[in-house]
Amino acid sequence: MISIIIPIFNRQHLIEETLNSIIAQTYTNWECIIVDDGSTDDTYNVTNNLIKGDNRFQLYNRPLDFAKGPSSCRNYAITKMTGDYIQFFDSDDVMHPNHLRLKIEAIKTHDFVICQLQEFTGTFDTNLFSSAQQPYIKPSKNVFEDFATGTFPMLMVAPLWKASSLKPYLPIREDLHILEDHELYARALSQNKTYAIINIPLIFYRVGSSSSTNSFYSNVSYGLASYFEAKKTVLHLSSSKPIKLAILKMTLGFFRLALAERDFKSAQQCLNFIKNHKLAYSFKLKVKLFRIIFFYSIFKIVKKGDTKFKPLFKL
Repeated sequence: MISIIIPIFNRQHLIEETLNSIIAQTYTNWECIIVDDGSTDDTYNVTNNLIKGDNRFQLYNRPLDFAKGPSSCRNYAITKMTGDYIQFFDSDDVMHPNHLRLKIEAIKTHDFVICQLQEFTGTFDTNLFSSAQQPYIKPSKNVFEDFATGTFPMLMVAPLWKASSLKPYLPIREDLHILEDHELYARALSQNKTYAIINIPLIFYRVGSSSSTNSFYSNVSYGLASYFEAKKTVLHLSSSKPIKLAILKMTLGFFRLALAERDFKSAQQCLNFIKNHKLAYSFKLKVKLFRIIFFYSIFKIVKKGDTKFKPLFKL
């Protein structure tokens, strides 16, 4: 039995495509647990009508004593699941018809199996099932480090997990606006896990719709504290040089976004995070960081010249 976990919020116009792709699965031994996060449109009723007559679906409202947010909804759904495997899924994504079958065949004695993901916009075109192509996912010799540095891609929905392999790291942190999946999977992958890879796009994720991550990139201050917390978890688990360098580069990326928004408070928080966690671990990096801080002090005064200053804020 595979337990599919879906939080929903204001998806009345999108949820049908998602649910139809689950109903169309060639592997049929699944349950789908859906938790509405207090939708203000007709999402709950639309969803309820779509799943009538199929007892593999369960629909709940998030209990009032559970915090608002997708992580809380997923945690609540997990308390209701009865499956041997966990597949997280989003309420605006689409499954390939063979998604679950290929994963259940591949996982065998492994802890998890991942597949390729393919983005799409607008109404889903079923021709993508046969035409989509993505870069080859290479096996990793150090899956935790490669995940932490971004060379082993694994978003929330990518893996099918053996429930017994993931449950020791649950619940998902509900205090994070973004990167809650990154924080969870970092903890899970820090201990040896075996896995399989399916190099076929089996999950199609919609871009352009509202999400916490999109909010972060359009307003850095929105999720910066969550970003720091997720990366603190990673650094607590390992402070290897490749991981430190990857986090340093990513933090400077958000530093530059903050400068573009003239959000000097968030920019300073990024620099403080770099300093407090000693991400500039070599003399060469320290010199480059000093240069960045120097030009930052000038930029705060002149508050213009983004095009000219931007290259100066890179390593």
